[in-house]
Amino acid sequence: MIAADAVNFASHVSPILNKYCVGCHNADDSEGGLRLDDHAALMAGGETGLAVTAGAAGSSRMLLMITGKLDPAMPPDDEPGPNVDDIERIAAWIDQGAVGPDGDMPIKTTLRTPRIEPDQNTARPITSIAVAADGGLHAIARFASVQITRTDGTTVSQIDGLPGKVNSLQFSRDAKHILVASGVTGAYGRAALYRVDDGSLESELLGHRDVLYSAVFSPDGKWVATAGYDRVIKLWNRDTAAVTHELSGHNGAIYDLAFSHDSKVLVSASADATIKVWNVERGTRLDTLSQGEGEMLAVDFTVDGKYIVACGADNRLRVWRLASIDAAKINPLVVTRFVDESPLVGFAFTAGGKDVAVLSQSGNVKLLDTRSWKQVASLDPLPDTGTDIAYHAATHSMLIPMMNGEIVSRALPRRNKKNQSASETLQPIYMDLDALAVRNESDGKTLPRGAEVSGVISAAGEVDVYSWHANAGEVWAIDVDKLGNSPIDPIVSILDVDDQPVLRTRLHAVRESYFTFRGKDSKQSNDFRVFNWQDMNLGDYFYSSGEVSRLWKHPRGPDSGFDTYPGEGQRWTYFGTSGTTHALGEPGYVVRPLDAHQTPIANGLPVFDVYYENDDDPMRIAGNASRLLFTAPQDGTFKVRVTDTRGEGGEAFQYRLAVRAATPSFRPSITQLKGPIFKGTGREFIVRVDRIDGFDGPVTFTLTGLPKSIVSNSPIVLEAGQRSAAGTLWVPETISDDDAADWSGEVNIDVVATADILGRHVERSAGQLKKISLADGPNVIPSLHPLDHDVADDKTWVLQVRRGDTVSARVRLKRKSGFENEISFGKEDAGRNATQGVYVDNIGLNGLLILAGSNEREFFLTADPTSVPGRRSFFLNANTNGGVTSHPIIVEVLP
Repeated sequence: MIAADAVNFASHVSPILNKYCVGCHNADDSEGGLRLDDHAALMAGGETGLAVTAGAAGSSRMLLMITGKLDPAMPPDDEPGPNVDDIERIAAWIDQGAVGPDGDMPIKTTLRTPRIEPDQNTARPITSIAVAADGGLHAIARFASVQITRTDGTTVSQIDGLPGKVNSLQFSRDAKHILVASGVTGAYGRAALYRVDDGSLESELLGHRDVLYSAVFSPDGKWVATAGYDRVIKLWNRDTAAVTHELSGHNGAIYDLAFSHDSKVLVSASADATIKVWNVERGTRLDTLSQGEGEMLAVDFTVDGKYIVACGADNRLRVWRLASIDAAKINPLVVTRFVDESPLVGFAFTAGGKDVAVLSQSGNVKLLDTRSWKQVASLDPLPDTGTDIAYHAATHSMLIPMMNGEIVSRALPRRNKKNQSASETLQPIYMDLDALAVRNESDGKTLPRGAEVSGVISAAGEVDVYSWHANAGEVWAIDVDKLGNSPIDPIVSILDVDDQPVLRTRLHAVRESYFTFRGKDSKQSNDFRVFNWQDMNLGDYFYSSGEVSRLWKHPRGPDSGFDTYPGEGQRWTYFGTSGTTHALGEPGYVVRPLDAHQTPIANGLPVFDVYYENDDDPMRIAGNASRLLFTAPQDGTFKVRVTDTRGEGGEAFQYRLAVRAATPSFRPSITQLKGPIFKGTGREFIVRVDRIDGFDGPVTFTLTGLPKSIVSNSPIVLEAGQRSAAGTLWVPETISDDDAADWSGEVNIDVVATADILGRHVERSAGQLKKISLADGPNVIPSLHPLDHDVADDKTWVLQVRRGDTVSARVRLKRKSGFENEISFGKEDAGRNATQGVYVDNIGLNGLLILAGSNEREFFLTADPTSVPGRRSFFLNANTNGGVTSHPIIVEVLP
């Protein structure tokens, strides 16, 4: 009888295969290479050939194995199989031609799995929560149900009979509707729109092949976006419930979605460790944010709409500046923050978006300031696993549902910036004292205010201690130098009147790391290869084994590490710490100084106490002599402790100790040009400063007496905290006879350095650029041009780059006849005199290079998010004729 009737694959055959066969023969687990969850795949067969021979049931391998006529019998002996009617129905379908479905297969709404009755005494977990925009309504989801309540707890409506776990809830802007995402795992996903007032179903969005994890309204009310385990995003017209776009590209489940505030952009967070950015109108992908190192579990836009924020299984919160809105563009990573030792499952912004609360799998809730993205508070941990988080404006608290069926409220601190000002911070006092009193060790160990002492560590292990009076806030410079050829390697520390070390600062670790590839000696400033370097920022302090260095330049290629300050020569140290060696694998931490009396926020990472002690000059000016800046924490007697760092001693171990008023200043210098200036090019020179007694401000170098034909980037501003900057003297390819007269003989140019220090204008001579002359016929004349048009070689044009962005320009060569060599403009140091944090990007292993015989190439300039907005001269230096530069242009960093 079955054979006489037409057998339909979708309604008759597929349910049988789903019940008995698909568990082992599906897209994710196709035993023997055979899939039975799809008609086309079934007809394609498996590793042993065709499973079905259309029109011939008696010779079809699948039917023969189901009936046990062909080994191995399927399903296996320990598994139930089709009954006689089922087998007859499959045979009839094959004999009728094994025809496939007419159109799409119907959505599978049930799973054939054993039913396990839940314990009635077990609390039902709350899986999602939503708060209406005005805060007047709450919605909480439990398995297969949603309850909508007022703030007083009274029920507005109840929605029951939902298919499976509810994974997301969202109120419409007018709070008249609620969007519910659910489904049946392995079967289908369902988004549905319900009326809030009575819980009635208004529309149903079906089409996903697995459970949904997220469904969201667009702010303009036109769209609904849905996504889940099937890795596909569907964009629906809210009014018609029709699919307008299907967005594919993720290689893992999609856990979260968010629309931009103008509804033009959609972002998605996926188990494939990426965030993808989509254009809503066209349904096209604009960018993939691939910095994540684990499943990305939550994503949203900041309240001002300028940034994308995401978190996930790698325990980090990341922030990107939104750049791709109408066209594909790189969305630059702005911040990466380690937040907790466990995965971050969600976050919610406060009203106005000034803070964001981040929920971790361990039950910790951390509050971050969205201006600095630094942690400002740690809320009470949860008693059970949190599943979602939502902000409640009326109580200024976070509502967090948990697996135990309860909702906890965590009040947020009211942060008053005025009250958090530096009122308790000790203001430094700089003094002008009489000339230093000159003493010998034998004159006694009590010193006047301002003294120089000659002493000796006469025996191994000996310690000399001197005392003097200082008042709160006074800044003192403590210098210890060896006398003559003394073998002493001094170390100095400050003690209080009770002989206890004086605390300078506390450093709170915010990210942990360790040295990779190789260790470091106590002086090397480049190639710091450290774990998790992608999560570090320029300017971060890096603590390891008592030394604090500072990150100056990002790794620039596949075979490089961080450069530390000052970016050249021996590395500087900070907070009075001394340079030391670091072994491969040695732990290191990104640290931040704590204010006085500030309680460190619990993040599972250590706090390091740094005391007033120094072995070698942190600025590397005085070699292995000791230099320490001491700010007296209160009025009283303090002690200077001097000894040899190795514990050695003897009559030859003589030293000179100075306890003097700190006088912030600088000592400028310049390098000379490396040969004559070739017409049409420039020559580079370097300006430097030695920073003395904590002076950290900018210094301006000005050139005077320049011939009229010279173009210079004077005045050259050496930025605050920096050691050096680059200048150029450039001459046109053709100069007039009058201008040529300025070049009779050799030219000397005076260089003066100025700075404002403690309200005084300080001027120092940096010396002269000497014996400058002209020459003809360089091998190449380099010039810089915008990407889309040419400019005159002697034009100073402006290239703008926004912080966090990358822009491009062109470098062109005019070659001397017969000169076809390749030209390098440097590797990590390509790009001269750029603002700190602005660098030539994408240099690869060979650096910025124009190949032999070529005359032009595009190059990329990136501005780190830490770079300071403003204008600064910029040029390139070609490695021929001893180095010839392009005409300088202006690079303007925009906020």
